[in-house]
Amino acid sequence: MADGERPTLHRLARLHGVQATYRDGCGRWRRAPPDTVRAVLRALGAPLGAARPADLRAATAARRRAMWSRPVEPVLVAWSGRRTDFLLRLPETPHRTIARCRLRLENGRTRSWTVGSSEAPAVDSAVVDGTRYVSRRLSLPRRLPDGYHDLDVEIADRTWRALVIAAPVRAYDGGERSWGAFLPLHALQSADSWGVGDFSDLDRLASWIGSQGGRLVGLLPALAGFLGEAPFEPSPYLPVSRLFWNELHVDPRRLPELARCEPAQRLVASPAFRSRVAALRAEPLVDYRRAMALRRQVLELLARWLDECPDRRRGAFLDWVEQHPVAREYAAFRALGERMARPWRGWPAAMRPEAIHVESRDRDAIRYHLYAQWTAARQIAQLATDARGVGLYLDAPVGVHPDGFDVWRHPALFARGAALGAPPDPLFAGGQDWSAPPPHPEAARRDRHAYFRASLAHQMAPAAALRLDHVMGLHRLFWIPRGGAAADGAYVRYPADELYAIVCLESHRHRARVVGENLGTVPRYVNASLSRHGLARLHVAQFGIAPGDADALARIPRRSFACVDTHDTPTFAGFLTGKDIDERVARGVLDAERAGPARRRRRAEVATLRGALPGPTGRGADVLRTPAPAAAGKGVGDPPAEAAPSRQAGDLELLWACFDRLARSAASVVIVNLEDLWLETRPQNVPGTGPRERPNWRRRARYGLEAFKRLPEVTAALARLARRRS
Repeated sequence: MADGERPTLHRLARLHGVQATYRDGCGRWRRAPPDTVRAVLRALGAPLGAARPADLRAATAARRRAMWSRPVEPVLVAWSGRRTDFLLRLPETPHRTIARCRLRLENGRTRSWTVGSSEAPAVDSAVVDGTRYVSRRLSLPRRLPDGYHDLDVEIADRTWRALVIAAPVRAYDGGERSWGAFLPLHALQSADSWGVGDFSDLDRLASWIGSQGGRLVGLLPALAGFLGEAPFEPSPYLPVSRLFWNELHVDPRRLPELARCEPAQRLVASPAFRSRVAALRAEPLVDYRRAMALRRQVLELLARWLDECPDRRRGAFLDWVEQHPVAREYAAFRALGERMARPWRGWPAAMRPEAIHVESRDRDAIRYHLYAQWTAARQIAQLATDARGVGLYLDAPVGVHPDGFDVWRHPALFARGAALGAPPDPLFAGGQDWSAPPPHPEAARRDRHAYFRASLAHQMAPAAALRLDHVMGLHRLFWIPRGGAAADGAYVRYPADELYAIVCLESHRHRARVVGENLGTVPRYVNASLSRHGLARLHVAQFGIAPGDADALARIPRRSFACVDTHDTPTFAGFLTGKDIDERVARGVLDAERAGPARRRRRAEVATLRGALPGPTGRGADVLRTPAPAAAGKGVGDPPAEAAPSRQAGDLELLWACFDRLARSAASVVIVNLEDLWLETRPQNVPGTGPRERPNWRRRARYGLEAFKRLPEVTAALARLARRRS
């Protein structure tokens, strides 16, 4: 790039919110290559043409013209109890009356007023295309009720509309100090499971955690996924949609239709069906395709029976369908995708929402998907209601599948020319590409953030707490141009105030705590914003060990959700033994030259942890000497080789000491990974690997629900945690 072009390109980038210079996860300042900046600008819709200097100047002028010719921003935020100003941009005029405003509140009431030039002082001006524009400051009425309101601004016989989000400054806070347990639903198994954990298993787990004194049960995202033949994506962080649930976890045995549908009863009772269930349960890993096919066979029979049997429950189903028109579009999308061979590749016209043609042969599939979503919504809502004081701690992924329903239905809301990811850090020298298309910030504002609001409301409705994956996305996201290297991406800024306002408002409406996953490359202002708006932060003990420092263990923040590890880190036992380092060496991510220092650093971290926490009491050995129950519902497969009992006892006591420290802290909630309690060394996910490399998101827990409820090391650890927290 010529020296004269660079300032123009970066000026245009700033106007579009593209941050081309940033600090990566290793602390190094990086500058995105010019080709990356141009590609990101094109993905945002900038009219670059051939990107010659004249094209860049024209694109810059077009952006300034668009910004100044928009009198009012499409979204405004009014924080509760605070004066709210907004800017009105319009051509300079001698008239005293410059605008007429009308505010329609969510409750139907209206407020109207006229704005004169004396009441709207000028704060800025610019000449655009020969016209002088003036930016004036106006104020909204104070003490607006919380909600989503419409502001109409009439200027010279033309009306402009803005969404006004009136929201509490801080998110909902449950208040109590408590603890909870985490176990992925796919990994949970019981004596009744059909090859994968379901909502009934989750109900039993929640009931048991409540009996131990816990108040939350944490899951991975439980959203709809591609679990059929093609496409197939087991990652819960690439859902088909953030608006619908994963029907794989529906328990057909709890549906009233099963007690009256004889074909379904015969199927479930048949030797062939029971044999298929037994085969699924015997598999060392969850077989999503076969488990989904098995469950669907039953749900299809129940859906057909309900469709042909007029009763009150059928009426309730039809009422739900009528109230959820988007569900009908979702069902049509899934049905058409099953009929055609990956029809969404290339986005043919036949797949556009307005052009979709549903044939009679799609009727059964549409009915199935509608019924599956209805039953999933009812079962998870019932679970949230009947959990006897134990709430669901759900997880909201930052991205969606590029070929999924949300991208299909809202193509303008996603930048198809880029993917989300992360810049280089100590674990990923080449950066990360998550393959999810980035949300388009300007398109989301024009859409009044309707999709974001709907996805939050969907997941908060049954949740006591919701974890926002990669919460930095409320401020900025790392865009990687299609076909580009992950290390050469650039950040794009998002309207943080508007997104926080929606999060705070929805959290109060649903009485759900909000937790921001603030791990990785996170600027300080992100954590400051989380504190300002009352979002809990994550504290992961593995990341807070500093050998040689005066404060060897990081302070545990107030109102945080504290844990020892997460689904993306090694388990506690894996951390102690350096299994994750061995894994990176085996994959070639870490060479021999760097593996030595990494192992020495880990040994120092483990030694620091042991030195900073209370010494052994012998209690761990006592627990391990207690006979363990038979592993009813035990996962099949080759478990990792067991450590020597003395080593296990020491590791168990160190784990309990970690929990003691977390429990005595000011953290709002302590989350226990149940697999840590029996010193599991295998992780649920190895970041940076795909299904061909590692069985991510497919491993069952070593023990079934009936078995681990009676493991002495589990019950003793939870009893101790309950005492410390109280």
